[in-house]
Amino acid sequence: MSESLSGTCLCGSIKVKLNSTANHVGLCYCSDCQKSAGGPYQCNAMFNSSDVELEDPKGYVKLYVVPKEQTLSGIEKQKWFCGNCGSPLFVRPMSLNGEKSFIKTGILDTAPGFQGTSPLDQLKPTSEIFTKNRPSYVKPIDDAAQFNTVP
Repeated sequence: MSESLSGTCLCGSIKVKLNSTANHVGLCYCSDCQKSAGGPYQCNAMFNSSDVELEDPKGYVKLYVVPKEQTLSGIEKQKWFCGNCGSPLFVRPMSLNGEKSFIKTGILDTAPGFQGTSPLDQLKPTSEIFTKNRPSYVKPIDDAAQFNTVP
């Protein structure tokens, strides 16, 4: 990937620019991701938090802190989202000291007229976690590592 990836929330008010390549991409079937996605899983791409730029001229970025009592690590995690349209943007687990951001790949955009591989194709998941919660109608991704919980 030679150019940086970027995306927006559903209403377009918040812009996210990613200034590096993803460290890892995976699907997560944990109950937090299922509830946040409103579906059986979320696709998350891990970036260094220092490489994530937010443009939020209207001040719509909101933060929900998942209490440590509700996380598997016992350490809180931050869920960033648009307060106007509700789109989830990314999660920052404090178990990683906030140094990593797990971008929700569905927010990434393909530039108009782009003639290449879409961001979603560039960020094919290489692992699936919490597969013990995966519904039977969702099939594993070919060649992706499979984990019942967190590896």
